[in-house]
Amino acid sequence: MAQPAVLRIIFGDESDSRKLHLVSGIPATTDDLHTIVKTSYQIKEDFRLQYMDTDFNDFMNLTSMSEIQNKSTLKVIYLAPSQPYVTLYPVDSFDENAGATYADTHTPASSLASSCSDDTLHTSTPHSSPERQSSTSSSWPNVFVVPKFTYEAEFELQQKDTEFEANGTYFNPGPKLKGVILDGLAQEMMRYTKYPKDYQCEEVAAALTRAHPCLGQLGSKTGFWGWKQSLKYKMQNYRTKLGRLGHPEIRVNSLKHKKEGQGKAAANIKKPRKAEVHYVPLHPKGESSESLEKERVVLLSEVKKRDNEVVIKEKMQKTFSSRRLEIVEQRPMIEDIQERWPALFHESEVNAEFLRITTKPLQTKFMSQFDLLSDKLMKILESKGGLKGQKIKAVLAGKDSESINAKRECILRSLVIYLNEDPDSFFKEYLESATEDAERDIAATVMGVYTVVSHGEDEPKDVGIVIEGRKVLQNIDSVMMAFIMLFGLIYALDLNYPDNLKYTFEFCQKIIMNLDGHKLNAKIQQLKIKLFG
Repeated sequence: MAQPAVLRIIFGDESDSRKLHLVSGIPATTDDLHTIVKTSYQIKEDFRLQYMDTDFNDFMNLTSMSEIQNKSTLKVIYLAPSQPYVTLYPVDSFDENAGATYADTHTPASSLASSCSDDTLHTSTPHSSPERQSSTSSSWPNVFVVPKFTYEAEFELQQKDTEFEANGTYFNPGPKLKGVILDGLAQEMMRYTKYPKDYQCEEVAAALTRAHPCLGQLGSKTGFWGWKQSLKYKMQNYRTKLGRLGHPEIRVNSLKHKKEGQGKAAANIKKPRKAEVHYVPLHPKGESSESLEKERVVLLSEVKKRDNEVVIKEKMQKTFSSRRLEIVEQRPMIEDIQERWPALFHESEVNAEFLRITTKPLQTKFMSQFDLLSDKLMKILESKGGLKGQKIKAVLAGKDSESINAKRECILRSLVIYLNEDPDSFFKEYLESATEDAERDIAATVMGVYTVVSHGEDEPKDVGIVIEGRKVLQNIDSVMMAFIMLFGLIYALDLNYPDNLKYTFEFCQKIIMNLDGHKLNAKIQQLKIKLFG
């Protein structure tokens, strides 16, 4: 374990200065230190850090951790609201009738890596429309803020923190106080996920010891290992309680609700695996399974009407919880889902369903991030040597086309090759004259994107998506758009990534869409380092 350290933090003038105890020692990077200061003092505003420079005897902007030692003095400088700038992206996916825009906010010093953050402002977006899920759940925060505990607990912790600052004495809370702390943390974690991952429990435990340094644990390597393990057990107990109360997301994993042949409750656990926020949400207030089934039946007739998008969208939102429970619990075939939920298989509803599940926009975020990374990605792809490099160069030869969609497709196909996967096994192309052969091949396809072309014509006759041998979407504008829609359908239908393109989809999920990008496959990790290094 690193040697514990203490820093002096000044807020505004020197009349407001405080001690910051670093149980795990001086952090490795300035970003880590910035996060620690932000969470320890629960700072909501943007700020930068300055350190006291011994050469000039004045505060200088902190750019390297080599300037920081034990008992150094730092100063928090709040940034003026006018400093960030705004970049607008047009929205053409969720509502073609709305002049909506997405605005990504960045500081002037933002790097390419920072563009993949989720700090996005939305103006007239589906988040502020009836599409917004009524649940208070949201995606896992970049910085976990420790909640306030009961008055008695906060009072006792404040006293022990003061003692720790004075003489460095750590505090081992009794069972009652420890229970209050764990209950408060678990309830806050439940807002984001019912099944926290290892790194998430670790982030919460670290945030707790930063907010209350007296709770640090000298006997562990990190200083909070015991809290991390206790949180895991606490979350298990909470899930047990929720399961007894009939919470749908927990209930699908209950042994008595398993179908015959599914095995024990611990086997085949159905839980969020791709950063789904609303995996199996609760029914809307005042609704039941029976009332939502009636809404579904009404929706079947509404789909057949012309210019009825508003009503369809409203009813799809209302029946979201019923649809998710059916898809996750029963695992129906695609044919059955198409019959029961035909409205789901339209581009606008794929976008809307993805937003409901992840709270992130699909098409606009995917396109903007892919285009943002395309130049750097192309340099990496073009630098590849050997047989793989020759294949990539052959595919990238078409990138100079006047069509932006053709350029995107070339980069996407090259990325598949770079990740040691075969694009031809997933992206199928058929001649219009060979209809029978195409239909036969499509019927045997588990998952993929197909294109129908004619001799002598640049534009395809049809681009579509195949799942379980069925055409689920047709007449899509481009191969790139079909890939994005398939990515959305994988979430909407709770499917696994196809084995022949699993690394490509993981790259899109964790790098392009920034969904649960903490744990990466070695191939993706290496590519990420090259992209943002």
